[in-house]
Amino acid sequence: MDLIFFKISIVLYLGAAVGYLLFLLVSTGNRAELGFWSALAGFLCHSLSILHRAIFSGFFPLATPFDVLSFFAWVVVGLFLLMRYRDPSPIFGSVAVPMALVLMLFGSTLSYQIKAPIVPVLKSWWLPIHVILAVAGNGVFALMAIGGLMYVVQERLIKTKRIGRMHRLLPSLETLDMINRRGLTLGFFLLTLGIISGALWAGSIWGFYWSWDPKETWSLITWFAYAAMVHQRVALGWRGRRAALLAMMGFALVIFTFVGVSLLLGGHHSFTGSTYSIGTRGT
Repeated sequence: MDLIFFKISIVLYLGAAVGYLLFLLVSTGNRAELGFWSALAGFLCHSLSILHRAIFSGFFPLATPFDVLSFFAWVVVGLFLLMRYRDPSPIFGSVAVPMALVLMLFGSTLSYQIKAPIVPVLKSWWLPIHVILAVAGNGVFALMAIGGLMYVVQERLIKTKRIGRMHRLLPSLETLDMINRRGLTLGFFLLTLGIISGALWAGSIWGFYWSWDPKETWSLITWFAYAAMVHQRVALGWRGRRAALLAMMGFALVIFTFVGVSLLLGGHHSFTGSTYSIGTRGT
């Protein structure tokens, strides 16, 4: 049943993406409302999919690549819907919903069912704590990157004096910079807690907190990159275009760390089996 809800949510997110695309092309409120309500319905079905999987699968639904990417997409859409009530501009949905759709489609190509009993290390409450914190931070960074892209476009439109339909659709530079500032603080806080919780989990299982696994190494690199952004924002006063470009580059690093490292570099977080291969490490 959870897979049925998952497929329905993909269809609804696709409908939302089409609605937002038509909104960008035609710029009518009806298209934007179609996108919003379709995204909301998709989010509800997506939530039912995750909930059903949690109740009936016998394990917390964050133990497979499929589940983690699904949850990442759920966080992105959820944050967009929350933002929608703070800023009624529908423009964020035209990027956030397709991004979530791509994550779900990619996740659906990976393992869905666990073909073997879940490894003992994943039967821990550290799993949801660690993954939820890390993925929530990544979701915030995703919205920061979307805001950064919009900042660059809006600034370009203003500088070239192309004050037309797209300029009116995009939030103001002040609003986009505020999203960057608040998102950086929240996302960095969540990322920090995610790394700490992962280290504590490793310490409780293997007796050491850090092993320089590729995912751990790149997560630390990502942390230092965002720590540098916090320093530049607070101490050096970087804002505007520079902060927007850094948000986009930072999210590219997040995606590489989150997906690319798991696929290309292996390690005990790799996307190569029915569950994370974290359980194959020796004790």
